[in-house]
Amino acid sequence: MKRRDLMGAGLAIGLAAPATLRAQAAQFTFRLHSFSSPTALDHTMHLDPWAEKVARESNGRIKIDVFPAMQLGGQPRDLVQQLEDGVVDIIWTVPGFTPGRFMGTEGLELPFLNTGLSATESPAAMEFIAKHLADTEYRGIKIIAVHSTDRALIHTSRKPIRTLEDFRGLKLRVAGRFIGEAVTALGATPVGIPLGGVYEATARSQVDGFLINWAITHPFRLYEVAKFHSEPPGVGLFQGMILTLMNGRSYNRLPPDLKAVIDANSGPALAADRGAIWDSQTKPAVDATIAAGNEIIAIGPQEKARWQAAVAPAYDAWIAEMNRRGRNGRAMFDDILAITARHGRA
Repeated sequence: MKRRDLMGAGLAIGLAAPATLRAQAAQFTFRLHSFSSPTALDHTMHLDPWAEKVARESNGRIKIDVFPAMQLGGQPRDLVQQLEDGVVDIIWTVPGFTPGRFMGTEGLELPFLNTGLSATESPAAMEFIAKHLADTEYRGIKIIAVHSTDRALIHTSRKPIRTLEDFRGLKLRVAGRFIGEAVTALGATPVGIPLGGVYEATARSQVDGFLINWAITHPFRLYEVAKFHSEPPGVGLFQGMILTLMNGRSYNRLPPDLKAVIDANSGPALAADRGAIWDSQTKPAVDATIAAGNEIIAIGPQEKARWQAAVAPAYDAWIAEMNRRGRNGRAMFDDILAITARHGRA
């Protein structure tokens, strides 16, 4: 090799090596925005440990700054828009906060389609979404996890619900359109109220109760304003969905080895793990409710069957909405049944 060629090769190696080192040392900083309190289990047992694990497994090359309680501004309903606009890179939200945006996902929140445990409902949700919604509702989004709450039920302040007829005339807080359709079909009136306002609205008799999962009643002390808690034992009425989502452009900025870190900390296994965390909070919430002297009402199989027949219009409304969006709503509904049955729905 000529001297000139050797010098050229040496120069090329000299330039390439620093570039490689720079790539290895590069740090990608992402902003995670959440509506939840920094002291809630959403952060202490999910988002904060997740961000720390990603940082650790990337050797510090990925940093995730976590902003709870809407610290970056806006309302919870703005989170999806903030994600899609690139204002933030990752969000933690629920479908009902953005009406019309995650209607396919809201099908998973319909009553009596759930497994009863978040550890099994969460991977079922991930399977359904990957099959039916990844190319529509989640186009351009990296799904970190969709996991469910623990089982949700009906909490009322003054009037206990024991039979279908007891729903008549009640105003009940709900968190989404289709669970609202179900409440209407049961004979009550659905009311939309942010989670933070449920305690006061119930205490002031602006609503007669609310549909919400067990775990959240404990930190929000909702057993102080609701004295009756009605559910089919072990399964509840439904389970809400919780979304941890990443902007697809932010994800695609990463080199392959760092995408692999995000991938290793995403998906059904993460959803099931986070589900187990929610399930671990059910018993403490039930215990606090019993300690407050409240009544937990077990809805037996025959009465449950009456309720399930009554909410059929909510199923029909969701199927019709999917059809309107160019999907096969009936096939999607049947697949929810099949997938959740495979994951443990009785």
